[in-house]
Amino acid sequence: MFETAHKQVVESPTPSQSPASQTAQLNVAESRLDPLSGDWTIFATERSKRPDDFIDQVPGVKTDVECPFCQGNESTTPPAVWVGQIPETARILGSISDCDESPIDDWSVRVVPNKYPALNDICEAEMDSFRVSPSHRDSNLFRSQPICGGHEVIIESRRHVKSLTQLDMAEIDLVFQAYRDRLKHYRSMPGIAYTNVFKNVGRTAGASLTHAHSQLIATDRMPRIVESRVDRMRRHRAETGCCLSCDLLRAERKAKQRVVACDDTLIAYCPFASHLPMLVRLTTLEHQACFEDLGDRVLESVSRMVYRVITWLERLRPGTAYNYYINTRPPGIKDPTDSFHWSLDIFPRMTQVAGFEWSSGCMINPVFPETAAAMYRKCVSAENPRRFR
Repeated sequence: MFETAHKQVVESPTPSQSPASQTAQLNVAESRLDPLSGDWTIFATERSKRPDDFIDQVPGVKTDVECPFCQGNESTTPPAVWVGQIPETARILGSISDCDESPIDDWSVRVVPNKYPALNDICEAEMDSFRVSPSHRDSNLFRSQPICGGHEVIIESRRHVKSLTQLDMAEIDLVFQAYRDRLKHYRSMPGIAYTNVFKNVGRTAGASLTHAHSQLIATDRMPRIVESRVDRMRRHRAETGCCLSCDLLRAERKAKQRVVACDDTLIAYCPFASHLPMLVRLTTLEHQACFEDLGDRVLESVSRMVYRVITWLERLRPGTAYNYYINTRPPGIKDPTDSFHWSLDIFPRMTQVAGFEWSSGCMINPVFPETAAAMYRKCVSAENPRRFR
């Protein structure tokens, strides 16, 4: 992978105040437990204040808001916690990792705290005081707690582009370096139990701004669905001595029906029981628990494979909204058996979750993964191989 100039800024926490006064000042996000399902719901009222590029699509409603993610508008976002530059820029400006006085608009990719966070960035010393606050422990049936951690935005280009496929490969590589570095940062923070990098493209996928970006959320609470996945991986390892994902990959490569593409390090395939249509999962052929521990060469392969998958999606379903997210071993999981295997899921938003799905938790997928894989393979065969060397 190319050598990039980047700097990572870790801000010092502010002095702790009393839980009640700090909650009022920071408008701390609150999580509430559903005693029937065992799931926690996050209530974050600041999210409703986000700017919305898609409001122009509503008849009779127009906005004239300048994009906060474009170069020149850096002052409209919180200060960056990570900044990266592609080599061409770095050769002109020098290494900004050694120069804190570089102009704030000298960047290719930047990471900033989310201005409208789903949760609040509170230091570990303050987490304990929130957890034991009597006002949040007054009932076994109505349990609530502030939820703590971090919520960041990865701005993928200083140019106003809407798709990852409009970026240079050097920019895409840098985006994935930012993912890796920020995941490592939160893994090192005491009290963080779960981290997730995700990307929403299009209104139906949850995006509010069109400028190419992705997000990272780190929390002090482990989602129940993640705990269930980890338990499955652990049980399989205990019963067979093998990683569940590695066994699945060997079986998928043998069956060949659902494999989309494969190289020396990575595989992209449509899982046998895909819960969403056209979903593609990619991961390393070699066992690797954490995305953030990938080496430069493998990380470069990942960024190129993600670019290719999105190119195929845009060819098969032009204009379709899509999401992707990274499953990496949560920091709160202490697993001496090393049973977790990271993955990245990409999927277009082709269907709506309706009453049956919401009530049962069982998804209805109108496209068999074998059919989806065959469609993707046609796109693979039409590619120019020189494009990805």
